[in-house]
This record gives sequence, C-alpha cells and structure tokens, in this order.
Amino acid sequence: MAEKKRGISRDLLIHPGETIGDLIVERDIAQKELARRVGISEAFLSDVINGKKDISKSLARGLEYAFGVSSSFWLNLQAKYDAELLTVNEAETITEEEKAVLKTIREVVGYLRKKHVIPSDLTKEESVLSLRRIFGVSDLRNLKHFAADGAFRMSRSVSVVPEVTGAWLCMCKTMAVKTEPETAFSRDNTAELICELKKLMCKERKNPEPELTHLLEKYGIAFSVMPHFRGAPVQGFISKKKDDTFQMVLTLRGSSADIFWFSLMHELGHIVNGDLARQGYLMDMNDPAAERKEQKADQFASDTLLGKSDYSRFVSEHGYKNIDTIKSFAKSQGVPPFIVIGRLQKEKKIPYSYYSDLKPQYKWAD
Repeated sequence: MAEKKRGISRDLLIHPGETIGDLIVERDIAQKELARRVGISEAFLSDVINGKKDISKSLARGLEYAFGVSSSFWLNLQAKYDAELLTVNEAETITEEEKAVLKTIREVVGYLRKKHVIPSDLTKEESVLSLRRIFGVSDLRNLKHFAADGAFRMSRSVSVVPEVTGAWLCMCKTMAVKTEPETAFSRDNTAELICELKKLMCKERKNPEPELTHLLEKYGIAFSVMPHFRGAPVQGFISKKKDDTFQMVLTLRGSSADIFWFSLMHELGHIVNGDLARQGYLMDMNDPAAERKEQKADQFASDTLLGKSDYSRFVSEHGYKNIDTIKSFAKSQGVPPFIVIGRLQKEKKIPYSYYSDLKPQYKWAD
C-alpha cells in the first residue's frame, strides 16, 4: 500500500484511492471486476483511484466485502486524507508576514518546544499552523491585538512587543490553568486568606508555587506561574469565571521573593476591590480609569503586607537603620524581613545593596 509522506505540500498528499489501486495490483483483480463486485461503474471507480472522487460509506462497505479489509479502515483513510487536505488548504493562507511573527516570538516558540507542546522539527508553515491552534487565532499577526486585553500589570520602563505580549496572554488563557477551584471566591474570607498567605511566605521555600496553588484553590482562585519573555514585561494576569472563581497568573522578570509577594497581593487587590465585577477580563491599560484601579491595587498590596500606620511609625522612628529593628518590625506584621527590606529599598530609604542577602531568590519550575 502507498506510504504517507511527511509534509504539508499538496503534491505530497496521497489520496486513499491509490491504496485501492495498490490492492488491485497486489491481488491481480481487474478494475472492471472490482467495480462489479462493489456495485459501481468502472468510470466512478477510476475517478476514486485517481483521486477525483472520495470513498463514501457505501463504497467502504463494498470494499470490505471485495478485499476483506474493514470499512472502518477505508473511512479512516479518507478522513485522514481530508484532514491533511484541510491542513494544506490552511497552509496556503500563510503569508510571509505571518511567518515573520515566528521570529518576533521566537523565545515563546522555544519555550513551547522545550515543554514539548510543539515538536522541534516542524517547518515554518507547520509551526505557524500549530501556534494558531495553541493561541486560538486564525493568523499569528492577530496576537498584537491582545496586548492591551485582560487584567495585567506592566513595567513602564521596558518596551512592549505586542505579539509577544499577546502570545503570553493567550498562553495564560489556554495553558496556565492547572486546577479548577470547587469553591467560589468570597471577600468575607479575605482576612483569613491573607493570614494564610503570610504564614506561607514566612516558610523557607525555593519554589512556593505548589503550596501556593493548593492554598489559593481552597479560596476560589486557580493560581499558576508563567515564564517571562522579553517584550512582554507582564507581571500578572487575572480573569473571572461565571462561577465566581478566578484565575491568577504571575510572572516575574526576576526571582526576588519580595517582588513576587507584592505582585501576588496586587492581583489579589484587584479581586478584593471588585475590579472584575463580571465574567471576563479586567481592563485596557490605556484607560485612565484602569490606572486608578492599578493604584488602588498597589495600595492594597502595600497596606496588606505592612500596616499603613504601623509602617509610617516605623519609618518616622528611623527603625529601618538597624537590621534587628527591621526584623522585629517584620515579625510584628507577620511577614518575613525581606518584605520590609524590599519596601525600604523601593522607597530608596536604604540602598539596594543593603541586606539583599536576606531576600530569597525563588527558582521557578520549568
């Protein structure tokens, strides 16, 4: 029987009719005789063998009787050919501009190959078709339209590549969900959740993701971490589902623990503040109203990690000038010292070189 060749060129496709032709030769049956056995005209059978007509259900049944090969074999053969033909037709819609997007998002493509989401030996055309399905777009150029969609926090000091950012957001929606919370999120449980989060951040962990995922799931939040890609300086993404559960995805341009926990509390702030009142995604970053929501989420994170009045008093009394005082204050807030150190460094009350050895560097799973 004819052997399928790899590729998406129309010239490489082999119609299932050729398999009928091979069997006619192998079994020394005249084409006219086979046509009589299956109850069709010789002309129609010739068209099938030459790829001009397809194998129907009735013809598949006739071939089963004539050759002793099940009808399902012939129907599957036809279905595979139809799928390959569809792929060829789809491949013919690929433009040079769409292929160029592959170079723009090459870091994303490399990650997907490393994770075995797509094979590493695909041609450009095959890669484009695979990525269309992964990202859920009809053209990779459409990724740039996702760059301002959803609830995400961006660094203002780093340039944004729309296609990379769009790919990251699409991956959040299609690949990041690892759990399905069984309980809806309730603001009434916010204080309890924050207490549990502070306990977790005080544990010495190189990668808190597994425990954090389990903890947030109990409170109605599906949590995961996605990698950072150059051109997508995104720190967080959240969405709301119709069952009032949430999805939260975090990524870091670095691995410093203080940045991670602040980003997490920021995203939690969006949820608690009701910034996603309906099912869907949060905001367009170009919307001035969205900027106000970002500021409120920042304030939630700051005040949740360190009490506002307590922190003001601590700073006014110059407690940050002594590491023992810093540790004592951190303990009073139920957080590890690196939370206080990170805040002081960010506000330039102490240089970044001070006490940085007390700030853990998380190692995220690949």
